[in-house]
Amino acid sequence: MLVDAVLYDGKSSKEHKVTLDFTFGRRVKIASHNIDVALEEIHIASRLGNTPRVMEFPEGIRCKSMQNDKIDQLLRDFNLNKSKTHRIESSSILTLGSIVLTIAFVWFMLTAGANYSANLLANVLPKSTLDEVSSITLEHLEEGYLKPSKLSKRQEAIIQAHFNRLVAGDSTYKLHFRSSSQMGPNAFALPSGDIVLTDQLVALSRDNDFRDILGVLAHEKGHVAKKHSLRMAIKAGIASVIIGYITGDISFIATTIPTLLVNNSYSREFEREADVYAVKEMKRLNVSTRYMSELFEVLDAKYADKTHQSRLRNLMASHPLTSERIEYLRESVKESIID
Repeated sequence: MLVDAVLYDGKSSKEHKVTLDFTFGRRVKIASHNIDVALEEIHIASRLGNTPRVMEFPEGIRCKSMQNDKIDQLLRDFNLNKSKTHRIESSSILTLGSIVLTIAFVWFMLTAGANYSANLLANVLPKSTLDEVSSITLEHLEEGYLKPSKLSKRQEAIIQAHFNRLVAGDSTYKLHFRSSSQMGPNAFALPSGDIVLTDQLVALSRDNDFRDILGVLAHEKGHVAKKHSLRMAIKAGIASVIIGYITGDISFIATTIPTLLVNNSYSREFEREADVYAVKEMKRLNVSTRYMSELFEVLDAKYADKTHQSRLRNLMASHPLTSERIEYLRESVKESIID
């Protein structure tokens, strides 16, 4: 008996239209892909209403077919065990219930389940893993987005001195000066502790001593200390695995991790945590948070101006400014007597 189906080779998400030939010798053949296996070597999923029937072949090959009636007939002809699933699912109420439960389970895994797993894994992954992932990410960015910095030696020296005070000899952290016309004004931290600062963001500084940039670096240090980017990457990876399993293609996950680390938008909760961390660090260093607040106000004003939106889009995508964040920084200035 011939059954029309769509084949996934397990290496990509590309679909291949094929015809499965179930022979009386209990063999299953797919001539277009040189497949010839015993019927017992494939797993035919139970029927789920009128959804595509999944058939698992050796070596990760999967086939889906809408010809459920033919497949049911084959199961009877070959005296294979037939699940009662289809009879149960013939009830619209039970079918709807199973769909709701499935959606709820997937939603749970993508939210609470992913959050729990991300928090757990972020605290147990070895530093060598963080260094390797971050190194790959930085190499990826330097190939297409980041160029050597054009800051003056004086500018770099002042900012580096601020950074050295901030990290207080902790070798976990390293500052990278880069220029990027594509990314524009930006600063971001990788899980390893590598922090990238663009010339375009430094150019927006209104303080000759770059104390506002120190605030930005303290903020990024907070993201590293709280493992924000790592937790986001793990959550995104979990979502990718789930989606990849559903679609039959998980080969893209490894190549997208670097992009996820940089392009994912921090949640409002993460930004608040990093701001609180930065304010504490600024107070520890006896530097007023006024400078950081003023820089954020400059960024917010420029982003509100449509003529500057394209230049600042990347920064706002990964570090969304909100009125609550700016107000918090203003309040921290009032609470501090440091100038």
